[in-house]
Amino acid sequence: MKSIGFPSSSVQAGTILRRLPNVALVLAVAVSAPALACASDVIDGPVLQIEQVAPRLSAMPSAVDNVVKAATDRGSAEASKAGAILAPVVRASFDPKGMVAEISASLAEVADGKADPAALAKAAAAFEDGRKKIAKMYESQDQVTAKQVEDRVAGTEDGPRIRQLADLMASPELAAETALTAQVLYVSLEAFSDTNSAELASAPPEKLKSELSGVVASLRDRTENEKPVPKDIARMEEKARLTFILAALPKENLSVLFDFYQSTEGKAKRQALVESYRQVSDRASTKMLAEYFPALADYLKTHPRPQQQ
Repeated sequence: MKSIGFPSSSVQAGTILRRLPNVALVLAVAVSAPALACASDVIDGPVLQIEQVAPRLSAMPSAVDNVVKAATDRGSAEASKAGAILAPVVRASFDPKGMVAEISASLAEVADGKADPAALAKAAAAFEDGRKKIAKMYESQDQVTAKQVEDRVAGTEDGPRIRQLADLMASPELAAETALTAQVLYVSLEAFSDTNSAELASAPPEKLKSELSGVVASLRDRTENEKPVPKDIARMEEKARLTFILAALPKENLSVLFDFYQSTEGKAKRQALVESYRQVSDRASTKMLAEYFPALADYLKTHPRPQQQ
């Protein structure tokens, strides 16, 4: 899969418009950003909205379809059968509202600083407008808007600040976590066709727990043969997407976000967000694996492999 790079002075408007998102990015932004009622704090609410936390997590139960398609496209003949087993397990394991609430509570533990809540809320609303503008730009292949984005990112007035802000935000790391979750789903699909899957699926609970305990950590450390989307690619593409959105913001809102994310408070909030998002995602993925393999064992009892008959 070809990576998209970062905008530079050499980027042409047509190139920007050809940079369509891959499956990880689709999972991340497929749901429009709702108001985060569970994030009552006047600072944390806008941060969670800007970083698209609820949409990312809300999209996970429907991620199975995207991963099944990716596996099918790679030649897996049984991906759809495995997906039918996996989908209800994922829905039961991923609780978006509960996960957002836990992340929000983690952010609330970080002491508030000097950020202006009203200004940050206004910037969050502007960011959402920018996100929609860039999405529309891709959809309509708007060369005029693409050229405006190109010029602003390449310019000396706002370009450096836009790129630095994209580096400071949490979204690229959250996109990598989304890609990691998709990889957990993918290996679950692959296990369906593995000749050893029946033995593992029917193993005693403690042995199964031991075998599965390191799966997420192993995938997190993997840097080669990552499927369906490499984590670094997801991270890079999200950073590019952020760059485009930030280039669509009014100067006032861009300044508010820049000042917040480079502040001590902003950096601490960002760190708490990434760490808590990783924790809830890993926990949900581990729960999903623990429930998927017994469900697979039940399936194999009524649909034995040829060698099992």
